[in-house]
Parts: sequence; structure tokens; C-alpha cells
Amino acid sequence: MLRLESIFFAFSLCCLLQAEDAAPTPAVEKIGEHRYRLAEIEFDASTREVSMPVTVNMREGGPLEYVLVHEKGKVHESIFVTDVSPHDLQVILKLVKYNAGSGDAFNKLLRPEDIEKEGGKEDDRGASVTFSFLPDGGKEIAVASTVIDGIEGVPMDNGGWIFTGSRVERGDFMADIEGSIIAIYLDSNAMFNMTRPGADNDEQWGANDELIPEIGTKGTLLIRPVGVDEPMKSAAPNVNK
Repeated sequence: MLRLESIFFAFSLCCLLQAEDAAPTPAVEKIGEHRYRLAEIEFDASTREVSMPVTVNMREGGPLEYVLVHEKGKVHESIFVTDVSPHDLQVILKLVKYNAGSGDAFNKLLRPEDIEKEGGKEDDRGASVTFSFLPDGGKEIAVASTVIDGIEGVPMDNGGWIFTGSRVERGDFMADIEGSIIAIYLDSNAMFNMTRPGADNDEQWGANDELIPEIGTKGTLLIRPVGVDEPMKSAAPNVNK
């Protein structure tokens, strides 16, 4: 059975890469019992934790619209930046069974009279996730606490993000085009969006300089599933075949 599960995992990866129209595809490398690497992204097939390198880009002031963008994205509005491909990240998230969906997240941007016709439903939200930052040589920090609510004057509570999955426009994966990965202010091109109150206010959020390390600090961003999402029960691909 384990052999069959490994074959299925490898086959799923190939299908996803083809479906996403990936240009030269990096190889998947096994680095532990359940851990694998695709380019600079590592993932655990058992816990579904995904990790990637990031750098502190902003540590004070605001307004903030993003937690994380690609280095070609809106870096002037983001705490962290990365050179990781959003496309590669999307492939991994789908592979380890993070369901994508915006649900009712963008209803806040609609007029009240348009919500019934054009809005989404809470039941259709994507996977709920948490983010942590592990500075090189330091201690893990909840990413939510690096963001200050400018109205309440306190750091964010943990949670409140879902995997919306970005979108495809004329064959282009928009997270790749725009570089938007983790949004604070709602952005349909971003891969993750907030569901908490204030996600529709682009002037409410700022950087928590009491917690964020110095600009240029390198480390690892950790993505973990929360809620009802179940861990995968099988090992990952047999990449040696």
C-alpha cells in the first residue's frame, strides 16, 4: 500500500505541474522521512507544513497591505520579501491538499445590495492557515503579531488567513505576475487573504517594530494548516525512481 501511495503522490505532482503550465520544472528532492524540497520550498507530506526563505523588508510604519510579496511585487507595502516562485508554492500547496477558495472573503468589497447576487459563501472559503517567521538563529514569531491594528493599537491575534489561491487571467497566474503572496488588504491576485474585520481597510495596519527583527534579517516563513484540515496519511513521492 505504501508503494502505491508513493506512486500516486509522484503522479499527482506531475499532473499538477502540467496543469499549471509550468516552465522548466525543478526536481523534487527527498530530504527526510516525510520532508521534500521543490526549488527553495520545503514541505512535510505528513504534517502539511510548508516552509520557504524570506527576508525582513519593513519593520516600522505603514500602511501595510501585505505580509509577504515576491521581490518583484509591492515591496514598499510588505513586511517580508522572497525570491520563491509563487507558482512553485501554489503547486506544493495543492499537492499537500490545501483547498483554495475565496468564499465570502471579498464580500467586504461589494455594495450590500450586490452581495446576494455576486458574493460568496463562508462555506466555500479555502483552507485556514497560520504563518510563523523563524529568523536564522532566532526564535519563532507568530506572523500575525508582527502586524499592528492601527485602530485598536494592538498586534493582530493569530489566524484569520485563508488560502484563496490567486487567479488565472488569460493564462497567466496572477500571483506570479503581481508577486502578491500573503495579503493584509484584500487582493484577489494574492495567494492568501484575511477574513478578519479590517481586511477591506488599506490604512488600518502597520508594522510592529517592537517584534520585527532588523531589515535584512533572513529566515524561514512557515505555513501550517489549522481547523478541520486533516494531515495527509501517506508518504511523499518516490523521487529516486
